[in-house]
Amino acid sequence: MTMLSTSMKRGSIAVLGLILAIVAFLATNVLVDRKATGLRADLTQEKLFTLSPGTRNLLGKIDEPVTLRLYVSDRLMREIPSYGVYAARVREMLEEYRAAANGKLRLQVIDPQPFSDEEDRAVALGLQGVPVNQSGEQVYFGIAGSNSADKDGVIPFLQPERERFLEYDLTKLVFDLVTTKKKTIGLLSTLPLTGQFMGPRVPPTPWAIYDQLTQFFDIQRLELDTASIPENISVLMLVHPRDLPQGTLYAIDQFVLRGGRALVFVDPHAEGEMGRPGPAAQTGQTASTIPQLLKSWGLELVEGKIAGDRQAARRVNAGEAQRVRSVDYLAWLTLRDAALTKSDVLLADAQSLNLASAGILKPIANSGLQVTPLLQTSTQSQELDAEPLKMAPDPVALLTNFKPSGERFILAARVRGAATTAFPDGAPKPEKKEGEDAANKPVPPPLPAHLAASKEAINVIVVADTDMLEDRFWAQVQEFFGQRMIVPVANNGDFVINALDHLAGSDDLISLRSRGQSARPFTVVQEIQRKAELAFRAKERGLTEKLRETEAKLKELQTKEQGEGAARALVTANQQQAIDLFRAEMVDTRRQLRDVQFDLRRDIQSLETRIRTINIGLIPVLIGVFAIALGWWRLHRRRRIVSVATHS
Repeated sequence: MTMLSTSMKRGSIAVLGLILAIVAFLATNVLVDRKATGLRADLTQEKLFTLSPGTRNLLGKIDEPVTLRLYVSDRLMREIPSYGVYAARVREMLEEYRAAANGKLRLQVIDPQPFSDEEDRAVALGLQGVPVNQSGEQVYFGIAGSNSADKDGVIPFLQPERERFLEYDLTKLVFDLVTTKKKTIGLLSTLPLTGQFMGPRVPPTPWAIYDQLTQFFDIQRLELDTASIPENISVLMLVHPRDLPQGTLYAIDQFVLRGGRALVFVDPHAEGEMGRPGPAAQTGQTASTIPQLLKSWGLELVEGKIAGDRQAARRVNAGEAQRVRSVDYLAWLTLRDAALTKSDVLLADAQSLNLASAGILKPIANSGLQVTPLLQTSTQSQELDAEPLKMAPDPVALLTNFKPSGERFILAARVRGAATTAFPDGAPKPEKKEGEDAANKPVPPPLPAHLAASKEAINVIVVADTDMLEDRFWAQVQEFFGQRMIVPVANNGDFVINALDHLAGSDDLISLRSRGQSARPFTVVQEIQRKAELAFRAKERGLTEKLRETEAKLKELQTKEQGEGAARALVTANQQQAIDLFRAEMVDTRRQLRDVQFDLRRDIQSLETRIRTINIGLIPVLIGVFAIALGWWRLHRRRRIVSVATHS
């Protein structure tokens, strides 16, 4: 009786302990969900769900509330699983943004049902709808943001292909919402980007690239002899800096060392200069090199050389008007795919860029600066002399004499790191212009204190081509009822706008890098698919061809049989037997084809079955075995303790 009572007590204690454990588990989950929402553990290999320090700094600086509305159609997530996975990734990332913004960021998730008020609002905000059927129903997957000053921002459609730039896109959206003024771009150019003077009664026509710049930025034109770059300039855009005074070069040098960003276009041969009136067309001096500044930025522009690329060469007419002769011109390049550094946000969406007579940039060894190529040639490249290409280039001769170097030439690069000044002796003395009266010359304002080295890491993008900015190389400009329309044929304009937009952003935004992707490929499954296709595709092609031939023969016999009209009754037994044979052969071929197509999936299905068995069955069994072993060990230990106590 005593033993039974003791057993019942132990059972009651065990049940009570189990109940208390369940209650404690539920209470802990509720407490963590409500009080410890900021506690998260990111176990992914590339820390996909951990915000970068730059993003956290930016979110921590938000003064006025910002609202982000995630429009995602439930139908899109249900019917296309890959978008469902990516939508969950985006939502989790936005939750991280909200948690890090200290209550200054509000998040709304909206499912815009077809023909609803939410859909009308999404369309009005600029989101892009994608049709899913013939009835006109559309699905949405984008973000619309707004601030307290009614400034709006939008990501029209979230493409899974841009997942590695998801944090950058989201942070830039927030940055644009909290920044109320346009950034000011300082334009210093010896090329007529604002239009060529054609006479007092003919207004100059700006280049297409300048039209686009004015849509996104406030453009402040700088004089060629400027002594200092104004402090309100966010980014300096330096285009074809030919024959600039030393004082202007010094101003550029000090601007960069003080933390100013610069987008620089140099060129060993600016082709556009040869077609415009001016000294360059007469003397052939069309180069802009600024070696003094480039050296301080860890770069060298190879003097008098142009990058030729057999793989990227554009086709031109090397014949006459009456006789077209199409040939690849090695000096005119269309860069695609591997020539574009897709891992950089500037070129993530670019399809092609057109360059003409582009120069070659080379990093200077041991400069201490980080040079990252943005645009490169293929290994089918060669250094071409610039001089023969200035007057009458011969594309056929270039091809005949082409010898690939096997080297990839850098055509554009980003430079970061600690830099030193190109003017170690300080500011150069002012240059006296011819005929200038020094007595009546106004006293210039004092220059800022000379910097011998950069205060922080410089951020400069150098492009070894200026012709890429000319309309004829990247855009078709048309007049439509008095309106000037720009139709891009390459992504040159996008590249320039992206570069300026990126450089004009905050240090937090610029510090962001591309991330990995949450959707990881099943490499084992892909390898099984590849081996299966190698083994079965040849057989599948043979069976498909046999089926096609059999159907053709059967159709021929049936057509002949039907065309005989009244003589159909005279069809011989052999003909009928042939028809029946072909029909049976067609059925058998179809069966074999189905078997082959099933074999393509058999190994994958087998792997799927094994994985499901392991996940569903094996893991619980292992846990059960561990629990039994643990219980046995505890029981054995308790008996041993009792035995020792009894004997003592």
